[in-house]
Amino acid sequence: MKKVAACELFKGVVIEEDKGIMDVAKLIHKFQERRIFVLDKKKYPVGIISLVDINDRVVAKGLDLKKTKAKTIMSYPVKLIADVGDDVVKVASKMVHFDIYYVPVISKGVFKGILTYANILKALDKK
Repeated sequence: MKKVAACELFKGVVIEEDKGIMDVAKLIHKFQERRIFVLDKKKYPVGIISLVDINDRVVAKGLDLKKTKAKTIMSYPVKLIADVGDDVVKVASKMVHFDIYYVPVISKGVFKGILTYANILKALDKK
């Protein structure tokens, strides 16, 4: 049984829940991502914001980009969070079940990175 810890993790683009939507948009643009995970003060993943969320929940509703906080528009709770000690095959199965491509990974309750299908396949391919 391979653990999530055997997988290479993508550093991921994250932001704290009290940061503004302008900060979220700038990070998404800078790293050319389509989504960003939101962390609480303890660095635990509590939500996710996508480009669609910014469009539908902020721009389309005419909210102030400078005053709106990440926690206001994030989708929560995060459907799946993996621990470094979890069985990677079970995590992959849950990813398929929930139709999720990116999974935040924690160790002792703190965000460590993002697990992707590609990372899982690479880890399972190693002997």
